[in-house]
Amino acid sequence: MWQEKHGWIVSFLIHLDLADNPAVSSLKGSESVINNRVYITSAGVIIGKYYDTCKRHLVIQDDQFELLLENYQTRNIDRISKIALAAAAVTMDNWTEKIKKDQSNNYGITLGTQFSALESIHSFDMRALEKGALTVNPGLFPNTVINSPACQVSIQYSFAGPVYTVCNGIFSSLDAIGLAYNFVKTGIVPLTLAGGVDEIAQLQAMIHDGKKPLGEAGGFIMMESEKNVSNKKKLAEVAAYESKTFCKAHREILEETTLSLIKNAVTAGGDELNNITNISLNSSLSINESSSLLFHLCEKINNNILQECLEINWMGAGGIVQTDEALKNIARDPAGKKLHVLLNIDKTKASVIVLKSI
Repeated sequence: MWQEKHGWIVSFLIHLDLADNPAVSSLKGSESVINNRVYITSAGVIIGKYYDTCKRHLVIQDDQFELLLENYQTRNIDRISKIALAAAAVTMDNWTEKIKKDQSNNYGITLGTQFSALESIHSFDMRALEKGALTVNPGLFPNTVINSPACQVSIQYSFAGPVYTVCNGIFSSLDAIGLAYNFVKTGIVPLTLAGGVDEIAQLQAMIHDGKKPLGEAGGFIMMESEKNVSNKKKLAEVAAYESKTFCKAHREILEETTLSLIKNAVTAGGDELNNITNISLNSSLSINESSSLLFHLCEKINNNILQECLEINWMGAGGIVQTDEALKNIARDPAGKKLHVLLNIDKTKASVIVLKSI
């Protein structure tokens, strides 16, 4: 469903029988959709900066998000949803438009998470098992579903369009950004909050493979169509998104398969490989395997490419951490037409987002 370019959207239309919807009729190849550019106009990311009591994992402290939520309703809302809400608050504060609660809109939200509310689910269930079902607080039940952080954001910030939660391992937030890109690119929505969030739950920490330290993070970017941007500041253009599932033959030639995917993404955005200046890799592979793969990819493209391997396992929020760093790099060197490639990979799949400086 995700393997071929825009293949997911075709399946989406067939499944929901939306082929006659004017908003998506442009998928039939109109020039307006092909030329519709997608821009990032705001961003807000909260990253764990402090080691936990075991000195192994990077966690977000309460003072990093609690003050941002003083004007919002947070009673009975769990920690992971608060982190998502705070990241959305930063993003919305950096955005020039204000949404009224009674305003009709088709603004979307796509949020990636690997474990979502695992801690809340575990705590709620254990309370019921140990003390009895009548002892649990029913007000906490909404926290026990994986889409609760995304729904809390949509409710608190009055986004009335489609709301999606992507649970896809380490790919979650990058694929959520890719999903949002396709929604905006094809005109289904004019803008989307897209990002990811994950916290370190006790159960998750127990099953952690230990290859990399864990880190908590939550963040969003605001993505808008060219028509909708008007006078807003453009931080970067989202030039392309590609994703591919590996079969056995692909895994045997991992470098060649990944290079082909990057090339497809870059050329789909109308650019060339020699315009790539940065590649960021988020991988479930070991640090040594990741570094080796990235080195050989850059060797085949351009030896002058700035290489970055994420050494922290940000779980499903890795893609938004990469995006935030890429935006900082673009801000430091804003010369146009430079490409920043964000790559997520394991031994079964790879996803690529291409950002272009304005």
